[in-house]
Amino acid sequence: MVVLLGCILIFMSHSLINSFNYQIAMAKGGGSGEMGNAMTISAVSELPTMFLFGYLLKKKSSVFWFRLSGLFFVLKSIGTFLAFNIPTYYAAQPFQMFGWALINVACVYYVDGIMEPQDSIKGQAYMAMTITAGNVMSSLFGGWLIDAAGVGAMLICASLAAFIGWLIVCLGSKEAKTA
Repeated sequence: MVVLLGCILIFMSHSLINSFNYQIAMAKGGGSGEMGNAMTISAVSELPTMFLFGYLLKKKSSVFWFRLSGLFFVLKSIGTFLAFNIPTYYAAQPFQMFGWALINVACVYYVDGIMEPQDSIKGQAYMAMTITAGNVMSSLFGGWLIDAAGVGAMLICASLAAFIGWLIVCLGSKEAKTA
């Protein structure tokens, strides 16, 4: 169950960046066009990982990929924070390839591997709940953080949430019985 808390924090970080992408692009010197370009880079970066996950699963276990995905959320949030202009902001977007894309598919296999077959749907529902909880938390606090302290402070919080979430996932996840 502790893994769910880690996932909530990871998804909170993810949602802070995506929900406030326009404000981030503005802070880096861009506007709505640059925000759209960044979202496109992120989305296109996800596709190879999702399509090739079956191959990745033959190389390493689902828990390995599940844990690794958290690191890439950390890297993307730190990269977004450190970006000092639009090109460097764009350079942070491909971390999505092994962040969102990887956790999105790895968690399905991970949950199926640790849950009893009759409980796997319940496990998938718990994972969906973590996404929702992370989104709600980022919506509640993200705008307030930006108004109170600016985009940089929000990105620091996103980075901390991703890092703490990743640590929790790494320490709390267990090897799956299968895949």
